Amino acid sequence: MRSDYDWSEAWDIYRILRCLGAGEVVDVGCGGGLLVGFLRSRGFKAVGCDISTSDPGFRYCDVRKPETVPTAVAWVLQHVLEHVPREAWRPLFERAWSAGVEHIVIIVPGHISSNPSHVCNHFVLSDTEVVKGLFGEVKLCRLGELVGMLRSVGYDVRWFPDSHSVDAPWDLDYVVVATRAKRVALRLAPWIAGSNLAVWFLLRFLRRVRLWGQAVAQ
Repeated sequence: MRSDYDWSEAWDIYRILRCLGAGEVVDVGCGGGLLVGFLRSRGFKAVGCDISTSDPGFRYCDVRKPETVPTAVAWVLQHVLEHVPREAWRPLFERAWSAGVEHIVIIVPGHISSNPSHVCNHFVLSDTEVVKGLFGEVKLCRLGELVGMLRSVGYDVRWFPDSHSVDAPWDLDYVVVATRAKRVALRLAPWIAGSNLAVWFLLRFLRRVRLWGQAVAQ
């Protein structure tokens, strides 16, 4: 296994797809195809596509031309959207919805990156958040904008931190799960319970209780 690939994310994607019952998946922007091979070895019917691939086992696709992206029960976009202009997001999601894609699993960075190919090198939670660059200009995207866009297309959406980096917010990635199925959070419960995400949920709950208590006191 390659040491420079985040295998914790591959395991997250695998467990999420299992929870959703999605055995057929397209890895959109598959790169070298490590995730495709990982999922195939675990019984998934997985197809990879990318804008630049010489591997005959993968298909050509360009997310800026949604009609080139193969359809399946599920799409995975692992660290793809940060390379794609925001105006291309909605046509891609609309293509997924109209083509009957049931689930979309997206991973985006919640930390600063120096990668010059990034259109967004840091997804942030708050509209008021300001990041002063370690790498000069920091191109920010709002996680809420991505979630809201998926919901406006028709998907039910939940987001979570990457389970590997819950205890390391300075190196945080976000997992966004969009699905046509209802009660998606309940369906994802086995994945949540099997990772340290349960701790994150507890901390979020305690923070909400504290904020509620402060509001009542005022």
